[in-house]
Amino acid sequence: MTPLPPSTEQALAHTGTQMLAAARLGDWTEVRRLEGVAQRQVQALRQRSPRIHDLPPAQRRARLEALKALLRLDAEIRRLAEPGWVRVESWLAPSRRGQDGAYSADTQGKH
Repeated sequence: MTPLPPSTEQALAHTGTQMLAAARLGDWTEVRRLEGVAQRQVQALRQRSPRIHDLPPAQRRARLEALKALLRLDAEIRRLAEPGWVRVESWLAPSRRGQDGAYSADTQGKH
């Protein structure tokens, strides 16, 4: 039996994984090239696949999980590409002790 070709979502997830690997190596030329590949895959997904609301529930969940995974990959690539934002995010994010975040704590009572 011939194996089925990968779905567009699987191909897109593979491209995202390759982009993250290239970003971790600092190969930004490859990241940009793969970004173009991913954009074409997204376009193909939009043109060839039914809208997510038209899919059966199992396929809808699978597509949503694939899209969430891509967003996580994208966030990690952005953190690698823009390391200064990690510091800004840490200022704005709530601390582990349940405080409102460093920015909020630093500005309390200074209004």
